Amino acid sequence: MTAVASRHQLRSSLATSRALAFALVVAALASTGAACPQAIRGYQVGTMPLPRTLPAQPTLDQIIATVHDNTQRVRSYMAPQAVLIVPGVPRLSAQVACEPPRRFRLRAQTAVTGSELDIGSNDDLFWLWIRRHQPPMMLHCRHDQYDQSAARRLLPIRADWMPELLGLVNFRPEDRHEGPIPLPDGRFEIRSRITQATGAAAGADGELLKSTILDGTTGLVIEQHLFTATGERLASCRTTKHRVDPQSGAALPRFVEVSWPASGIEFQLELAAISTNMPSTDPGQLWQMPAYEGYTPVDLADPSVVISPVPPR
Repeated sequence: MTAVASRHQLRSSLATSRALAFALVVAALASTGAACPQAIRGYQVGTMPLPRTLPAQPTLDQIIATVHDNTQRVRSYMAPQAVLIVPGVPRLSAQVACEPPRRFRLRAQTAVTGSELDIGSNDDLFWLWIRRHQPPMMLHCRHDQYDQSAARRLLPIRADWMPELLGLVNFRPEDRHEGPIPLPDGRFEIRSRITQATGAAAGADGELLKSTILDGTTGLVIEQHLFTATGERLASCRTTKHRVDPQSGAALPRFVEVSWPASGIEFQLELAAISTNMPSTDPGQLWQMPAYEGYTPVDLADPSVVISPVPPR
């Protein structure tokens, strides 16, 4: 594909395809959480509620330690029987895999048409493939080139936040965290100022604002919201139906809801039969960017690639 062809095709296709924007959101949204006003009743193992892990008036350090303890129990994650739900689209069978901090894979398909979506990230790069996208392309970008690439114009969240979609949340020490702020129904909020590279989607100062809402009894992250420095909401994600995974001892969500207000995109992910801390049967294939016949690789870090905003319907 020539530079001129790449520029023209990518601009025209992204101007007409909301499916691409949807898949990019699925790939990189690293926020998780879920609103559950009934506190502990939303998080059950059979008929037994999850135990209290926080004191009645926790400190910021106690909350961060509790969240990190839950996250660090999981070294690898597999959900081979997931379901991806998008409004107005038939339910897709899906498989999810993750090895923090950057290895992530989400594949979706139907019994009739076969593979429809492949989103992944390994230690070096991330990729996006949509079967029905026109022109047929395999989009990819190296992590170390992301901040200077066209990818960040559509994707304001880095690939190493992908595990947070599955409830594996981290509070980075380089960010500034404030709280806990008491909320109704026994919840707490942590507010974080996240420094991005200069010129990233957050604006010239490279700062994003993040609101993390936790259950005040279990310490589970139940909502996360991401904002620009000026207060524009970029993304939200909520999780429910947490269960204790017997292999790792971590409490993990079974239902994830994600929204991207700027594009009007919403989707849900149902997770079942989760396995943790088990070696992959074929790690070389799982974490390698695939090649789909007839789909041209397009490097989003290539200066000739121009991404135009997706217009509203």
